[in-house]
Formats: sequence, C-alpha cells, structure tokens
Amino acid sequence: MKRPFKLLLTVLFLALVRVNPAMAFQLRPMSQVFAPSGANATRSYEVVNDEENRIAVEVTTVERHMNLDGEETYQPAEDDFLIYPSQIILEPGATQVVRVSWLGDPDPAQELAFRLVAEQLPINLVDPSQPAPVTPVGQVQVLLRYMGSLFVRPAGAQAAVSIESVVSQADAQGADAVAVTLANTGNASASLRDLSLSLTAQGQSVTLSAEDLKAMTGTTVLPGQSRRYILPRPAALPQGPITATFDYRQP
Repeated sequence: MKRPFKLLLTVLFLALVRVNPAMAFQLRPMSQVFAPSGANATRSYEVVNDEENRIAVEVTTVERHMNLDGEETYQPAEDDFLIYPSQIILEPGATQVVRVSWLGDPDPAQELAFRLVAEQLPINLVDPSQPAPVTPVGQVQVLLRYMGSLFVRPAGAQAAVSIESVVSQADAQGADAVAVTLANTGNASASLRDLSLSLTAQGQSVTLSAEDLKAMTGTTVLPGQSRRYILPRPAALPQGPITATFDYRQP
C-alpha cells in the first residue's frame, strides 16, 4: 500500500520542478587576432541578448594550454587584458560592445593563445513588480558559456606544420588505427583546413578521405607544440612501417 503513495509524491515533486534553460545570448566574433602593440592591440566584441528576459554576463580571459591529444587547460589571465565592461546586464534584444585591450608583453617571441570567456551569471533578474507564483516552483538553471579564441600575434609570425611521426596502433575501441603526430615549429598557430594526407607502406600509397580526416579538420596546433591524431587505418594499406605526406591550407 505504500508504493502508490511514494509514486504519487514523486509525480507531484516532478510537477513542481521546472527546468529553466539559460537565456540564450551570442558572442561575436568567436575568434580574433590581436597585435601585441599599437591600435590593433585593442579589439571589440559584441554580446547580444536574443531572449525576452534580462540576463547578466561576465567576460574574462584565460591563458590557453593544449596537450598532445588536444585537451585544453587554462590559467587566469586577468592581468594581461583590460576588458570594458567586464560585467553586463543585458535587456531583452540588447547588444553590448565590449572592448578588450592587450596589456602584456609588447614584443613576444611567438604568438600567445588565450580564450575569451563570456559566461552567463546565475543571478535572478526577474522583475520584482511581477507577482510571485502561487505554486512553489523549483528551478534547475542551465547557464551558457562561450569560449572564443584570442591570439596575440607578433608581426610576421608564421606557422610551420610538418609530420613528426606516423605509427600503427589500436584506437579506443581496439580497431586498427594510425597515430599521426604533427609538429608546429613556427611562431604562430595553425588552423588546419583543406587537408590532404597520404599514407605509404611497402611502396603502396593510400590517400585518406575527408571522412577519415574529420578528427584533424579545423583543429589548431599551437606554436612550438605537437598534436597527435588517431585516424582509421585504411583497409588497402599494407602492414609494416608507414610514411606519410601532408598538406593543408591556413585560413
């Protein structure tokens, strides 16, 4: 007799809990290159509120680090930039221009990589003049965060990406795969577009398709760093040591 009562309580609880997704907003543009000094050391962004409610947004910067497999970690970088305004309350449909200025090294040896973070703050901005709901309502709020790419690039900096190694190995599911490691020996980041990669074993070459290269396409290799990509091994590629040729277009 107790089971239906517990089920009824569960149904009532779920009826009183309303999931309130974050109010949508936009950050534009999502990627910018700054000069380390001069007029182009300051750039402008737009934060746009697309919803019918007021929202609060905070804009910050973090230094961007990437390991061999492309996993990113971050460190605070507030002292390297001046952001104005850094905290915003946006009315419905409003747009706020945010100016970001580089305050760090005016002559870095290579490009520096950061993320511009625009994050909705968990603040209740409901109009106090509106009547409170008669029925108590629980809210599970899902907040929105944008992480744009921000590069501080000295004049003349260039990427230089080449193949560091190619080895056979199994992928995460145990299937035959090829691990291709690229090294960027230049002083600017590389964004990989229009890729071409051919693998050769025992004198037989196979050119990978766009589908095979989707793990690489559009990724970034930071200056002075390497990236490893696990790609499916073509069925037509013989066993044995592998060499490769590689090309790409830098936007």
